[in-house]
Amino acid sequence: MFRRVLFVLAAAGVLAAAAPARAASGIRPLSPRAGATVPTGRSPVFRARVHGPGHVWVRVCGSRKRGAAGLICATDSIGRAKRGKDGVASYRPRFYDFPSFWLNRPGTYYWQAYRIACAGKHCRRPGPVVAFKVG
Repeated sequence: MFRRVLFVLAAAGVLAAAAPARAASGIRPLSPRAGATVPTGRSPVFRARVHGPGHVWVRVCGSRKRGAAGLICATDSIGRAKRGKDGVASYRPRFYDFPSFWLNRPGTYYWQAYRIACAGKHCRRPGPVVAFKVG
């Protein structure tokens, strides 16, 4: 009996440790995936599976550094994602055809989806940060 209880507790600990980062935010990034390359001069579609209420926003930044609220900067792009019936939120940033626009500059960029759903003092529910390349 003791072994069974010990096994159940150990299994619960492993499952809790392996819980994805989306557990708190309810967001699982789908595309572009980590390490994916987006062609220069093309606007990708940012997609994330979202569980829970609230509006979904996407931020794109050249840095993975997070602020006090857990969000990355929005210097390259920010926009509201539209939710589909399947629970997937999608955002396609507007493309501008000039050399200094971020989708025309090869390099590593980071994106993050977050929900705005107020519960007490905390309204923003940030999802994980995903790195991708433009090139």
